[in-house]
Amino acid sequence: MRSEDDIASITSSMSATPTETSPLVPKSRNRNDGSWSSEFRWLLFNCLPVIGTYLLQNSLQLASIFTLGHLGSTELAASALASMFANVSAWSVAFGTATALDTLCSQAWTGARDKTLVGVHLQRALAILSVLFIPIAIVWWNATRILLALNQEPELALHAGIFLRYLLLGAPAFIAFEGIKKYLQAQGIMKASTYALMIASPLNFGLNYLLVHGKPYNLGFIGAPLATSISYWLMLALLLLYIRFYKGSEAWGGWSREAFTEWWPFLKLAVPGILMVCSEWWAFELAALAASYLGTVDLAAQSVCLTVASATYTIPYGISVAASNRVGNALGETFAMKAKRASMVAFIFAIVFGSMNSILFIVTRPFLGYLFTSDEDVVLRVAHILPLCAVFQIADGLCGVVGGVMRGCGRQNVAAWINLFAYYVVALPMGYALTFVADWSLTGIWISLSVALFLGAAGECLFLFTVNWDAEVARVHSRVKTEETHIHEDNEQEPLLHAA
Repeated sequence: MRSEDDIASITSSMSATPTETSPLVPKSRNRNDGSWSSEFRWLLFNCLPVIGTYLLQNSLQLASIFTLGHLGSTELAASALASMFANVSAWSVAFGTATALDTLCSQAWTGARDKTLVGVHLQRALAILSVLFIPIAIVWWNATRILLALNQEPELALHAGIFLRYLLLGAPAFIAFEGIKKYLQAQGIMKASTYALMIASPLNFGLNYLLVHGKPYNLGFIGAPLATSISYWLMLALLLLYIRFYKGSEAWGGWSREAFTEWWPFLKLAVPGILMVCSEWWAFELAALAASYLGTVDLAAQSVCLTVASATYTIPYGISVAASNRVGNALGETFAMKAKRASMVAFIFAIVFGSMNSILFIVTRPFLGYLFTSDEDVVLRVAHILPLCAVFQIADGLCGVVGGVMRGCGRQNVAAWINLFAYYVVALPMGYALTFVADWSLTGIWISLSVALFLGAAGECLFLFTVNWDAEVARVHSRVKTEETHIHEDNEQEPLLHAA
């Protein structure tokens, strides 16, 4: 006899199968509108592990800065320069490409009848990222020459190039980890990457100390990037073990040749996603590059400020990842009202947590720099810049969170245009004028970044409040149906090809 679960599964499958009388686009269902209280609870409890993930992920870089900062200002500045180079040339591109998974995986998980479509999207992302890694590796290997061509100090360029060559060993693992993390988050599995990093992050601090200062290794400067590379592979291995032995394999149908087809629909989301992420990341890293021309003290202070701002940004970014998947899942389920309420709750979270970050910067301003260096000049410069960092925290949070909602809708192209205008039409010329013409030093850099964030927040919020959620449901349903049709047709043709 069949169990109640079997009967329910059959009934669900039959109801999901289209017939001649089925509507081309299903109407938004009302049986789960997602009440305000339920959306609040869901977002709160699911954003916390994601925030933890990104905090721990950032700690991998912090470990190198803490460890090398005590070797000297040159080593600290070189690690900051290498981190900037890695962000511009690799991590921003990988994160931008992975935004397509925020859209495709979250919508497919609830919208597709065959859940392994989520795994196909992951495989396609990994294949594309593998191709992108080839030019990244070439650029990293020649980083010293590139930095010298950009008129960096020879000693800084040499140390930064060495750092990147050793970090290159772990770069493939870090990129793959980002993609697999998105695959799990789309299924509502938010804690797996946190668990992996709870193990890898403390070990990374220990490895950094052991390989840089500890005996018998005492490798000095190269110990930091080598320790980080080992940690990248460890956290990837832990995440794969979680999927293999605990949870997350339901959406994995095995390796498929579909990963090497239909790249264009993926790239139509990935390329705007790259522009969306890179436009912001590159602007901040250009600010660090500009600081390097102001001197070692300014570069070190910029490194500390960026590190702290990146750490606090993990809060709105964690909210954005959770919101992206919640909105994508709701649209895949054809619950328009649920998607709208989830986005509004995320908007409120952005304001609340942005305010908390702002207060934190103001309170810790006098002594925060001492956590990174004992150089009094650097500490004073950090204390001078932190009030500007505090000013834009709400705008930064809104940009991150509303950007996540836009990824859930698959609207990376809109966010990309907003960011390009805010950072490169307005902020970049302003930053150059204030920093080098008006001679405002780091103050000019951070004022221009603040202006860009407020413009970006205004543009993205305007989009959020004008979304037609029923139209988004129809668009998502059409996309998922098309993806399933392609896979179904290819699966039908494969036995015929074998027979022939």
